[in-house]
Amino acid sequence: MIVADARRPLTGPLAAPTALSLLVALLLLLTSTAGLLYGQRGLYTPDPATLPTFLGQDAVTLAVGLPLLLAAVRLARRGSARGLLLWLGVLFYIAYSYLYYPLNPEFNVLYLAYVTVVSASGYGLLALLLATDAEAVRARFSPRTPARPLGAFLAAMGALFAAKWVGTILSDLATGAAPSHVELTVWPLDLIVALPALFWGGVLLWRRQPWGYVAGGLLLLKMALLGLTLVFDSWLVMRWGQPLDPMVPFYAVVGLGGVAGLATYLRCLEHDDLTGVNR
Repeated sequence: MIVADARRPLTGPLAAPTALSLLVALLLLLTSTAGLLYGQRGLYTPDPATLPTFLGQDAVTLAVGLPLLLAAVRLARRGSARGLLLWLGVLFYIAYSYLYYPLNPEFNVLYLAYVTVVSASGYGLLALLLATDAEAVRARFSPRTPARPLGAFLAAMGALFAAKWVGTILSDLATGAAPSHVELTVWPLDLIVALPALFWGGVLLWRRQPWGYVAGGLLLLKMALLGLTLVFDSWLVMRWGQPLDPMVPFYAVVGLGGVAGLATYLRCLEHDDLTGVNR
């Protein structure tokens, strides 16, 4: 059904992102359940530095990520602008988080499923972005939306994390220290994908640009889920006998700041309807 509207936030069909999201949901259910049941029985590498993080990711996926993805798809297809922003954010979070499975690497019978999760969520995100009218999204927000504080928070978190990783890399290069395999996976993903997105998305929101309003919901949700996941994973790693990650307080700030920022942001949507959705 197509309802004509000059300011509709969605201008393209949702068949492709919906199909890809449902495929992701099915694979997440399969891989996360298998990880929790068999991760410690040989499915995952028995490394105390990585095994707890994979188990933690599986638990967070089943408890939060998967229900949120399905709810967001349902809400957006029923005409909710909040659902659209949540859908974008959860796809970005899944695509980014699950890159660690094939890159770490966890080479097991589910390897192709991990690759498919990343590919399907990434292309589902792209299809959804291409179907989004950013100006129409901005028009649904209240003029009182705290775009500048929230944009500054996103940009600051991106810049601080980048400064931390660059400082660590330069220190290792200067001392000749060998980084861990986990660091060699985390650093490029953060410095190439996540942190530039946080910084420039925050800048666009601070400037009240149309795509900044789309990026705001997407990135705040990603920060909320990622920060809280990192806190949970760090706690599990400590339970496995490893030292506590000194970055945990910073992860907590990222997660709780993302939750508070997202709640504030979504409350500023004055018009939650997505008229003109192609189903």
